[in-house]
Amino acid sequence: MKIITTLICFLSLLQYTNALNLNDIKKMKTNPTTIATTTTTGAPEYVTFTMTTPGAMLTDCPAGCASGWLYYGSKCYKKFDTPATHSQAVTNCQLQGGELVQIESSSENDALRKAFDTNALVDETKETWIGLASTSGSWKWTDGSTASFTNWAQTQPSSGQQCVQMITDALTNSTYQYQRGGWKTYDCSKTSASYICERDANV
Repeated sequence: MKIITTLICFLSLLQYTNALNLNDIKKMKTNPTTIATTTTTGAPEYVTFTMTTPGAMLTDCPAGCASGWLYYGSKCYKKFDTPATHSQAVTNCQLQGGELVQIESSSENDALRKAFDTNALVDETKETWIGLASTSGSWKWTDGSTASFTNWAQTQPSSGQQCVQMITDALTNSTYQYQRGGWKTYDCSKTSASYICERDANV
């Protein structure tokens, strides 16, 4: 079932390339930002080319995730723009059949940052909870596992603040303004503007 779902997601990406002809590809070679819209009307023209990736991305995948959720790897993700404390965010994600996001790699972190960065300039109350918190001196995820990957922003983690936000937007605080995707600590009892839930994809 996982192979079938992956194939369906891959085929959905091919919809963007199945109308390319030779001239389109030549244009893309000289200008990678050009999006081809023409189709071949004569005899088929065949060409071999190498695809490159812009990096990790979250995508819509109806076969794997419910409407409103984005697919990456074997997980579905959704950002909820609902003010909540860290514990409220944990509970709300559990009610969604998942957990407050647990980020395991730089590629996953980068995909989330790209998907949810609104290019806004905000204060830290507008940042996004993730499922990491300090427990007995160790940084642990909500499932109790110790973090093997972290992406702390400059000067972080800060002592005295035990829950963690991802900087998805540029902060008005100049220290963190250019560190989108970085992590910073914040008071667990204070309200943050959003949180990201994750749950298993339907594979």
